[in-house]
Amino acid sequence: MNHTIIFIDECAYRSPLANCHAMLKFIFTVVVLTLCLVFQDIAVSIYIFITMFLCNVYKNQVKWNDYIKLLSVPFLFIFCACIAIALEINYNNIFFISITKQSFLKSIFVMTRAFASISVLYFLALSTPLCDIIWVLQKLHISKMVIELMYIIYRYVFILIEVQHQLKNAALSRLGYIDFKTSCRTFGNCMANLLILSIRKAERYYNAMTSRCYDGELIFLKTESVWNIYDVIKMFCYIFTVIAVKYISYKI
Repeated sequence: MNHTIIFIDECAYRSPLANCHAMLKFIFTVVVLTLCLVFQDIAVSIYIFITMFLCNVYKNQVKWNDYIKLLSVPFLFIFCACIAIALEINYNNIFFISITKQSFLKSIFVMTRAFASISVLYFLALSTPLCDIIWVLQKLHISKMVIELMYIIYRYVFILIEVQHQLKNAALSRLGYIDFKTSCRTFGNCMANLLILSIRKAERYYNAMTSRCYDGELIFLKTESVWNIYDVIKMFCYIFTVIAVKYISYKI
């Protein structure tokens, strides 16, 4: 999970689409995600999933095996939820659990729509650095407190990852995971030390911010980018194809 967070952040900064207008990518993501949820069509979900897979692999230049690893992160939660949807509990003198054709198709429908939605969000995350997302939220007049909390919590995650990595390496060098009993004791000690060290690091980072004239408000610098007419045309063309897939599947 730690590697996944760092990997997404790195991909966002080195993506060829990072220089595209952030608001355009945000609007595109919101519109496609809305169409995916509103249409409730399995053909549309499959089309969005496949096209977003290709966009993330070829446009964002993410290796296909790395992208599959990213999809495997939410797969367990989606799979367990779909199993719960597919199972039907019946009690007619005898208690039994069954899977009907309707419940199975419903679980498949939910799974495809979930993966399509996740793929769209991955497109935004893998192509848009956090500073650009902050800029978009500011343009949408989101509360400054919400934006600052989101940014601080996001950066604090990286502090926890760094501290946890150092503690794990120190424990491994001292054979802290040699057996199950020792591993449990080491895990407990690492969690306690992680809390203490993370608080110390947070205090140091806060002192560093105050030494740089922090007065309770974070200032985010963003280079203004222009709208590219070709990107706008591509966005409308893709949205039109999604609507066309819905229309064709409805006729069939």
